[in-house]
Amino acid sequence: MILRFSTFGWFCLSTFSAFAIITTSYVIITCIAVRSSKKLTQSKKNTAARDRSRKMNRKISIIILTDFCCWVPFIVICCLHTLQVLDASPWYAFFSIVVLPINSVINPLLYDDTITRYFYNRLR
Repeated sequence: MILRFSTFGWFCLSTFSAFAIITTSYVIITCIAVRSSKKLTQSKKNTAARDRSRKMNRKISIIILTDFCCWVPFIVICCLHTLQVLDASPWYAFFSIVVLPINSVINPLLYDDTITRYFYNRLR
């Protein structure tokens, strides 16, 4: 059976592929950072490097989690619509107006140390 994708189907596939590439890139960054921080922190004296590494790993994990929570439901709904399992037309406006812009707003806040430090201190 040959599955014919509509333009929207290709959009969904490319969006999922982009998400997978971004997630893979963050995982690679984390692995490299952990490996290099282990070399730096082999001695017990270099706790500052270990703390920076932990903070960076936590930040990368939060970025991946927020991207996942915002994009994967959209991708799943698009795929279900493309496969004609459900009519997702009403959901597109919700995702376009609410969910995806939230991700665009959250990402710069996550990259900024001042904001993440503020929320981390408030949650303690």
